[in-house]
Amino acid sequence: MIAQRDVLVFIVEQDIYARQAIASYLSWDRRTRVVGRAGTIHEMFAQLQADPIQARLDVVVLDTRLARDADGLASTVEMIRHRLPEASVICLAHYLDREQALAAAQAGASAFLTREEVGVGIANAVRFVLNGPFVVTQDVCDLWGLDVGMINPSIRVLPSRRQYPRLTERIEQALWLCVIEGLPAELAAEEMGVSTNTVRSYIKEGYRILETYDETTYPSVMSPVERAFQRYTALEQAGLPWEREDAPFIPAA
Repeated sequence: MIAQRDVLVFIVEQDIYARQAIASYLSWDRRTRVVGRAGTIHEMFAQLQADPIQARLDVVVLDTRLARDADGLASTVEMIRHRLPEASVICLAHYLDREQALAAAQAGASAFLTREEVGVGIANAVRFVLNGPFVVTQDVCDLWGLDVGMINPSIRVLPSRRQYPRLTERIEQALWLCVIEGLPAELAAEEMGVSTNTVRSYIKEGYRILETYDETTYPSVMSPVERAFQRYTALEQAGLPWEREDAPFIPAA
């Protein structure tokens, strides 16, 4: 059961820097594990050939720019679904495209998400997608011009990131630098033009605010900075299977 182990993800992204960024955000969350990265579909299949991890792969994150048009995206999704029938295909788009979104849904993809809407919360988005029917980001829903939940209950909209009203601009900047980008307090202090002690004070207060607004139960093996990352990138909708106390995190072998 996916909720009881980490989610195995393969990234297919043509841009090497974007590929690294996606892998970094997924790896920050120990409940998602990147098992491979490739620039094309054929490179992915070559890496997975004769590899036992192929049978356990849960998600393929697919750069939609690898397809020339909607038909090309549908063919690519169908190819992945044929070779990896147990894996969910998440189409990650740089821009809105009505026809590509529809083609992805019809071809059997699990989601069509835009990068701007997903942002640093991609790990939470991946797990949300695994919890139900076809998922789109809010901007895709707006593009279609309808309430997809009412018109088609088999389509869900990815919730927005959880809001923390008490986070000031400076505290949030410190959290971004130290928690999201992983900078040490000394370098963050230089970036912000304040003392190291001030940055540490911001971080401490940020942790307290995040914890106050989020009652999610996280695995005890997570460090404080990991829990802060989880809370900062969490979705508005909580209480999903991977967040339940009775669904413990079990690392994959």
